[in-house]
Amino acid sequence: MSVTTDLQISATDRTPEIRLSAADGVFSMKGESFPEDVAAFYGQVIVAIDQLPGNLGKPLDVDIAMVYINSSSIKAMFRIFEGFEAVRKAGQEVAVRWHYQDDDDIMEELGEDFKDRFPDLSIAVQPA
Repeated sequence: MSVTTDLQISATDRTPEIRLSAADGVFSMKGESFPEDVAAFYGQVIVAIDQLPGNLGKPLDVDIAMVYINSSSIKAMFRIFEGFEAVRKAGQEVAVRWHYQDDDDIMEELGEDFKDRFPDLSIAVQPA
């Protein structure tokens, strides 16, 4: 069975840039997220992350720098973080950096919310 754990999704005016490389242990996401069909856009991302446990070449290094996320996208982000937690539970190291703009209290608080909801994940919430 072939495992698709690498993604290269270019940013649009409604969706973020997403990069995932299992061999390099890298996941990055940056930009804005308010796709018309959240399930269609994030479905492939969630599937790829769910396949990471046991398929990573290195510890997983996560960089997230979002400017705006709508409520439907936040639900998809929660599923992505559940995937990161599954990677951690499988015994692989996961380090998450959540970047926000200095004056963006909403994105800072969202990062802190993920940190609270996933206390066993290493999540650093820091200004960009």
